[in-house]
Formats: sequence, C-alpha cells, structure tokens
Amino acid sequence: MTPQLEIFRRNPTGKSNCKAPVVLVHGAFTGAWCWNEHFLSYFADQGFETVSFSLRGHGGSGGRESRNHASIDDYVADLETVVETLGQEPILIGHSMGGYIVQKYLETHHARAAVLMASVPPEGLIASNAMMAMSNPDLYLQMFWLQAIGPHTLLREKLGRAMLSADVASDDGMIYFGRLETESHRALMDMMGTNPVFLSPTDVPPMLVLGARNDEIIPSELVHTTALRYHADCLILDDIAHAMMLDTNWQQAADAVIDWLHVNVADKSKTAGKQSAA
Repeated sequence: MTPQLEIFRRNPTGKSNCKAPVVLVHGAFTGAWCWNEHFLSYFADQGFETVSFSLRGHGGSGGRESRNHASIDDYVADLETVVETLGQEPILIGHSMGGYIVQKYLETHHARAAVLMASVPPEGLIASNAMMAMSNPDLYLQMFWLQAIGPHTLLREKLGRAMLSADVASDDGMIYFGRLETESHRALMDMMGTNPVFLSPTDVPPMLVLGARNDEIIPSELVHTTALRYHADCLILDDIAHAMMLDTNWQQAADAVIDWLHVNVADKSKTAGKQSAA
C-alpha cells in the first residue's frame, strides 16, 4: 500500500505550447523541497502545470519508519500514484535516482516526454561508483558516510562541493546539505544491479538526457551513453554541478529543458488546427 505522499502543485501562470503536466521526480537523499526552491514555480510561470512530490520515507511523505526497505519498484508505485491524479500522460523530469525511477516507470507506462537530469544510467550505479572510486576516492568514501550517518558537518566540504558549485556550496548550499537524509538501502542495492532497467529504445517517448560537464557523481561520459542507449537528445551544460535544480545556474538547466519541450512536445492539436486553417 502506498503511504500518504507529500505533493505540491502549481497551476500555470504563463503561456506554453505544451499542455501536458510536468511531474518532477527527486533523487536519492532529498525530497520535493529540492524542486520547490526554483523549478516548481519557474515551470508554472512558463505555462506548465507542475507537480513535485516526495517519495515514500522522504520529505513530508509517510513511510519514514520503513524507508530502508523501500525498493525502486515502490518508488515507481509512488510515481504511478501521482500520475493517476493528473488524468493525462505527463512530462516526466527525473534527477539522479529520480531519472532511474522514470526509466523503470517507462518500462510499463507511457509519457508525453521524459527528461533525465544527471540521471543514474540504465545499467545502474556500478560504473559511476567505479569511476568515482578511481578518480576521486575521497568523494567515494564521503558518499558512503552520507548513507551511513546522514549529512554530518564533516562531509560538507567535499560532498557539498561535488553536489553544488563552489559559490553555492559555501553559502546557501550548506542549508541544502543539511536537509539531506539517508536513502533506502534496498533502493540503492536495486541500482547496483538487483533491479536493472529493461527499457527498449522503441518504447521511449521523446527524451532529453541532460548532464553537467564536471559532474563528479554522474560523469558526463555516462550521460552520453544513456542518450545513445535510448536514441535520445543529449545536452551537457557547463558551469553547473550535479544538483542542477539548486545550483547558481539552475535557470540555465530549467531553460534548456523548457526550450527542448517547446520544440519536441508542442501541443499537436493546436499545431494541426493552424495547419488545417491555412
């Protein structure tokens, strides 16, 4: 049974040629709050009905007492619950683990479009963890301690700067870092190979795979391989870190997604109406 979920909604205040609602899926260690800082209202201002929610055991959602037993499939069920309230196929935007959840959702469901932001690849975390362990063993160890003890102050310097650009990591980013929480052990194991993604490129909706060139958590090389796997559009941003929605240049990431949506997910009925009128 799906626990009570914390859900935030914003009705569109601007105009857009995309009428499908946008659902924002957060990554590991966070909650809906990571989207609510900037993206939730910004997308609404650009004409999108926008929804963010906290996965079970995260943020203000129920299930905290059993969070360590939550699986990726449980998180997919949470996403299903949110989508069912919309009455139409959504645009799904998933960050990091949230991107993995979106991929698992698309194995059995349809969407108008999908955006994977600094997403865990379909192969899971093995490659990214191996690359991190070899190139940045201190960061790899700090990721381990984040899961073991939570956002302790001793982890902020290295881990905070891996998630956010230096200017944010030393200021507002410390507030964000303090809001992190440990992740489900089972969900992390699922992403280590016990629940791989079986999503065929032929079943993928229009998709944008977005990465950060200097991301130390999900390297841009893996972003490219994910895009190739799905025959998706790929865009690598400069001057932004892993937690794109909270970084100094968050608007660069938001605008990149919005621009792509306007080109690739425009409301077809309006377009057809204009063509037939002509």
